[in-house]
Amino acid sequence: MVDAGFQSINYKGNKVTGFAGNGSSTSQLNFRGKENLGGGLMIDFRVETDWNMASNAGNTGTPSGINVSSGDKSINSSGGTFGNGELRLGLTGSLGRVDFGAVNYTTLDATLAGQPFGTAIGSGFRTIYVNDAQANSSVRADNSFKYTSPNISGLTFTVYKVMKQTKATVVATPSAATGLAGQPNAFGPLGAYDYFGVQEVGLKYNNGPFNAVFTNLTQDWVGVQATNASNGAAGTAKFTINTLGMNYMLTNDLKLFLLNQGYKGDVGGKNNRTTTVSASYYVGASTWSLQAGGTRAADGTRSSFTGVGVDYALSKTTALYARSESVNDAAKTVQPAVGSGAQISGPDTKFGRTAFGLRMAY
Repeated sequence: MVDAGFQSINYKGNKVTGFAGNGSSTSQLNFRGKENLGGGLMIDFRVETDWNMASNAGNTGTPSGINVSSGDKSINSSGGTFGNGELRLGLTGSLGRVDFGAVNYTTLDATLAGQPFGTAIGSGFRTIYVNDAQANSSVRADNSFKYTSPNISGLTFTVYKVMKQTKATVVATPSAATGLAGQPNAFGPLGAYDYFGVQEVGLKYNNGPFNAVFTNLTQDWVGVQATNASNGAAGTAKFTINTLGMNYMLTNDLKLFLLNQGYKGDVGGKNNRTTTVSASYYVGASTWSLQAGGTRAADGTRSSFTGVGVDYALSKTTALYARSESVNDAAKTVQPAVGSGAQISGPDTKFGRTAFGLRMAY
């Protein structure tokens, strides 16, 4: 998948324009393999790599797992790092499927089922709704296990587990000449770094024109320092995220969507509720999509959201696209890590992105 084009971004009063990637999809390369073991057993794997289609620095800068102390060394790279996406090795049989690795949450399936824009501009992903309680709203966790039940009349359930680790020790800060700060949760052998615990249960139903996914995701940060933190304070909270995504093919030309999410923390009074409704209309080579809704914070204030987009297929693998999304963040619920928002955010409550680009997929 390759995606690039023009983007205009307004982060609460600060506006930037330029050429960027991932306006409609995540640019990525996947390695996959499978083998039939006989007796109804199948083994397969996936190694996903995402990259930045518009920036060499974004792909070759300082790895994001290393903190830096000076601005000239602050370029963080994740887009071009091999294997930075989903990693899984799975076994499928008559009793269902098990996966090990850095496996995608079923919550990602719920957010994709509930609106037509994927995780890119127009979706509200990492703006008004989240995929987990991390600052970057990750779609997966390390050291994970996932079980998926057999499909019974369109119904399946999933169980996802990550064991919490709190055995790390704080390392001394290296020489100032390196520009690197010590961190207690540097990655290494199991148990040698701090990592939050995860438990997720999911329920999927797919039958004809109707598709629905519900998930309950809990993350335990108590006693765990934030990933990539440098000698920071340990976490004190547990977070629960309930997500329901639904879609229904009303006619051959019209598909309707509903996304509902509750995001709650047991410390600090965090309790957000997000709801959007969407529709996609298919006419000829074009797909027109619209999403609207918003978030209500714990104090009753609300942030509103709108996303619009159109795809025009040039072939079975290539499309032109236009995307736009806007948020009036009166409730101050927009995620601070979206794009470069934390770095260039202004004093206004308005947030918006617009993109025109080209996408190619094999």
